[in-house]
Amino acid sequence: MNAFRLVLIFSILFAPLVVFGQTPTVPFPGKSDFIRDWLVCGPFPNAPDANPIDFKHDRRCSGYFNDLLLPAGGEAAADPKEGDSFREEESNRMFHWDRIQSKEDLISFENLFKPNDLVVAYAFCHIDSASDTPAILSLGSNDGVRVFVNGEMVHDFLTGRWLGKDTDYIPIQLRKGINRLLIKVEEGTGDWGFSARLLDYHQTLRDIEANIETHKKLTVVSLDDDLVVTFGAPYKIVTLNPGARGRIDIYNKGGELLASLSGPPGLEQKFPLSGFDDGLLIVKASFPLKDGRMITSEKSYLKGKIPREALPEMLGKDLAMRRDGKPFLPIGCYGARPEDYALLKENGFNFVAAGPDALDKVAEAGLMAAVPFHGDDEAYLKELGETIEANKNHPAVLCWMLADEPEYNKLDLMGIYRAYQLVHRLDPSHPAYLVITDPRGYETFGRCCDVLAVDTYPISNGTIQDVGANIAKAYRITGKDRPVWHCGQTFRWPSDRAPTPQEHRFMSYLALLEGVKGLLWYAHRWGDYHLPTDDPALWEAQKQFIAEVHRIEPHILAEGLGQKPEVISEGGRVRAVRKQAPDGSILVISLNATRNEAAKARIAAADSKARIFEVLGENRTATLNSEGWIEDSFEPLGVHVYLAR
Repeated sequence: MNAFRLVLIFSILFAPLVVFGQTPTVPFPGKSDFIRDWLVCGPFPNAPDANPIDFKHDRRCSGYFNDLLLPAGGEAAADPKEGDSFREEESNRMFHWDRIQSKEDLISFENLFKPNDLVVAYAFCHIDSASDTPAILSLGSNDGVRVFVNGEMVHDFLTGRWLGKDTDYIPIQLRKGINRLLIKVEEGTGDWGFSARLLDYHQTLRDIEANIETHKKLTVVSLDDDLVVTFGAPYKIVTLNPGARGRIDIYNKGGELLASLSGPPGLEQKFPLSGFDDGLLIVKASFPLKDGRMITSEKSYLKGKIPREALPEMLGKDLAMRRDGKPFLPIGCYGARPEDYALLKENGFNFVAAGPDALDKVAEAGLMAAVPFHGDDEAYLKELGETIEANKNHPAVLCWMLADEPEYNKLDLMGIYRAYQLVHRLDPSHPAYLVITDPRGYETFGRCCDVLAVDTYPISNGTIQDVGANIAKAYRITGKDRPVWHCGQTFRWPSDRAPTPQEHRFMSYLALLEGVKGLLWYAHRWGDYHLPTDDPALWEAQKQFIAEVHRIEPHILAEGLGQKPEVISEGGRVRAVRKQAPDGSILVISLNATRNEAAKARIAAADSKARIFEVLGENRTATLNSEGWIEDSFEPLGVHVYLAR
């Protein structure tokens, strides 16, 4: 990021003050507004030896656990004023307390500090309380956070999460007069920052009780070899009885108690799946209130192979989607507005994600729609059912999107399974669709849909080869009897970059190499980001790819996942797949699966009657040698697509 952009971001987000030597002070009680006036200090190293690609928020986060303010007296004694500074001896670096006034409720360390990955920073202010009184500090953070009030650590939550508002409710005791509030936020990769405000203690507790159905949500998912149960959000219902512990009990269908664990609400409780036989499990949660009442919640979970529904009418046994009986390759995107539909149609897209209110406009543009929903409870099922009944005969409907990343969002498996069954009961034609980002969800949620979309967004801190590995894993785990679609990345993570045109081409063809039967991308628009406007080079690459794909659509839709021809390449870097269209023509997709090393390769094109292959997108041809092999050179992440003439 260049210096001009840094200055511009700072001037937009933070207004400088001209008064020095002071500490921002927040009156309490006040208006319950988010605190925007802070002293900030950082960044400090957090996990210098960690790999950002597979970073975990754990004991390696030395910056989080260590007192980085020791040269200035320590975290417990911190009471800085604007302009204060200290020297860290090991690095011989000076750190300063700078004052900011944010124009936003969310305090963005991401835009304020460089570096902004694998780091820690502090924020400080005074609270001027009119009396000795309890209060609730309402906090959000990305990622882990520690909070000190008058030198006492009142909150310690090491986690990775999105930046939001009112995520954690922290009971604090304020004394009359000035109180010291110090917030320490650690960062892995991506966005980074926090939000904070003060709420009336008693009113907040009344609000929690009034909305207890929201706060006592019970989630039950299987991840790896564990059944992971979470009762309520962290730091919400526990404020009704601080220090009390919740209880999770698991029963079989006959009512026999199989296992129990206790802990604070919001804590993930892990039960080894090996301890339960296949079948229905009943999960019950409880939390005691001060007056003896109990907050309770209950869910069911099906352990074992989840039964499939029959294929919907729009899906053939060859796993290709059909419209009016003819197979076609779905090519779509998220984030499109009605004013984008004509442009998308013009450039080869045939579907968008769009709600029921937009179906008429989708149809007018000649597109179809994946109709999105998200949830797992009775209200969600009611909305899903009513929407299907009202729109199942609409010509724009492509599929019903049951949820977005249910495993990541820890939705209830049985709730999603009931939604899957509901779709089949009400609409035997259109498929149920899910998008899953964590491969650990393939075995469970991946069987609660007719179409499984895999969204692996590796740019730029992930492993780009995982795009193909996850698609292959999804087919392997779910049984290869339902189609897998590729949900690709055309956006950028906060303070990161979008894929390059070369990376986009590589990921898209890698998905086709692994046998996907549909393509879509997130996103055409994302917040203020608009792909054609903000990244025209990537948009041109996407248009070129889609134009090429339409030429090879019969090969992509051919039954099966293709054959893997023999490939001889330096270091085994080049991979290939051979696909045959119904007319007998041959397509070979090949790519160099390494980022940093070029390679030469020989690819067997056995059984091809053609000797000359067009190399798509390269304005050249390739001719088989006398032994029936294609010989070519590959740049890192290079892709060559050979279509027999």
